[in-house]
Amino acid sequence: MRLRSALHSAALLAGLLSHPVMARPVMAQVSPPTASTTLKKGEIRLTYLGNAGWEITDGTKIVLVDPFLTQFARWAPGTQRDGPAQTDLYLPDTALINAHVSKADYILVTHGHPDHALDAGVISNKTGAIIIGHETAANLARAYDVPDAKLITVIGGEDYDFDDFSLRVIPNIHSALDDKHYYNNTRGITGNAPRGLKAPLRRKDYVEGGNLAYLLRMGGHEVLIMGSMNYIEREMVGLHPDIALVGSNSQRLEVFEFTGRLMKALGNPAVVIPTHADAYGDPKPSAAALADRKKFQQEVATASPKSRFISPTWFIPIVIPARR
Repeated sequence: MRLRSALHSAALLAGLLSHPVMARPVMAQVSPPTASTTLKKGEIRLTYLGNAGWEITDGTKIVLVDPFLTQFARWAPGTQRDGPAQTDLYLPDTALINAHVSKADYILVTHGHPDHALDAGVISNKTGAIIIGHETAANLARAYDVPDAKLITVIGGEDYDFDDFSLRVIPNIHSALDDKHYYNNTRGITGNAPRGLKAPLRRKDYVEGGNLAYLLRMGGHEVLIMGSMNYIEREMVGLHPDIALVGSNSQRLEVFEFTGRLMKALGNPAVVIPTHADAYGDPKPSAAALADRKKFQQEVATASPKSRFISPTWFIPIVIPARR
């Protein structure tokens, strides 16, 4: 994949936004304001960056989750839809990154696959953001010369106070890919990334390196963040977030009673938002993908009927009001 010009990427995004991947929020209590809107005390703003990517802020600190703006480059005319082959270079698209990321204080990486970790190093160097993730996420960032002072390596179980917010790191497991043969597949997407890698990296360098979920406490809210369609149930029990970003594409169907068990474990969150369910930035998702999103919404309604379900649109902010 080659780097694209800012003009090309801007034109591409204009086309993508003319075909929003999901409906805008419809709840009267949850409005999609402009990005410049000043947040009131107790409000929190979440902006969907595509795939499992989010910008979350209370107006004081900006936390990014699995930013992967490069995903939108694959929908340019003449581009391979599946991205580069495992042995090909996989380059962050700096024009797409620059178009949508200007500031960040922290970057949370759930695991090391390219659709979660590819852009993190470039964004950290651009903004000075501190990257939090497994050793693999740190080593992938080091390949882009992110200094150790900007890396916090975690293993799951930590609960850290950052003054303006706090972060609980939750041990997690990856989606059950390849008809549940994920951990003995031949694609080389498991394992750990070693120290000593140097950019530019190849797609095969972006291995999982373990999996994490996060509980972000910010602005009076508690946000559960998932980057995969799987979880360890005992780690979710008792968290009680008011906002849950749930990995929810069709891979969840490989897991027994995925949605029902999760809603019960979390104590039925007030707000449920699907993530990792946008068909990797496809501006014209298939009928099957659209039907699956509707199915997930119905699963939530059945398991947790009092939860508000919000379908995000790329780059349209969602403001959640102060908790009562």
